[in-house]
Amino acid sequence: MIKLLIERDLPENFDVTDDAQAARHARIALDAIVATQGKMHWLCTYATDDRKLFGLVVVESEEVIDAYVRNAGIGSSVQIHRVLRTLDPALAADR
Repeated sequence: MIKLLIERDLPENFDVTDDAQAARHARIALDAIVATQGKMHWLCTYATDDRKLFGLVVVESEEVIDAYVRNAGIGSSVQIHRVLRTLDPALAADR
């Protein structure tokens, strides 16, 4: 499995602080992921103050993303970043 970071612009009319809008957005994303028939798993998405969305997903192959983007209707502002390694405090060297 491949871990990817999906970067895209936040839609202009999407207020991420509105629970109903966030729930609707999550439903659209989840439906598009379900359509991949188990080839994609959504871990989380971060919404940032510069109106970007960064979704962390695991996929069988990078080709799965094309189907997801099409089914989610998220357009051409998508950038895909392959995660090479996760860095966290557990990796810190001893002092």
